[in-house]
Amino acid sequence: MYEALKRAVTNVASVWITKTHCLGICPKSGCTVARYPQQTIVTDVVPTDALALLSDPPPAVEPHAIERELAALEELQRKKVLDLARRLKPGLTLEDVQNPHDFPELDDPDWHYADGVLAGIASVKTALAALKKRDS
Repeated sequence: MYEALKRAVTNVASVWITKTHCLGICPKSGCTVARYPQQTIVTDVVPTDALALLSDPPPAVEPHAIERELAALEELQRKKVLDLARRLKPGLTLEDVQNPHDFPELDDPDWHYADGVLAGIASVKTALAALKKRDS
């Protein structure tokens, strides 16, 4: 299978074929192939399947999937920032942690790191929104 795939991609620079010993899935015949970025695993593959494996387009990303994933990441990180802040000073609110200079207890490297990650997520969301606006 490895040789068949290598022959099929001789003129394609964007495809990389590698060989492994075991992917943990034992098909009844042929071999198992992992495909990236499609993130699929195909079993029972034989050398005559090489061209079909290479011609399948990657699955389309749902238009709002990235925004939903970023929103979920942001919510998770916001909760982490607030939980860390409340360990340092019980009773803090989300509004309080948006003004950390008012609370000396928040001068903590772990809290600052978590808050920086949250700021990074917000920056990505802003950049994505700007790109969408520019393209529309």
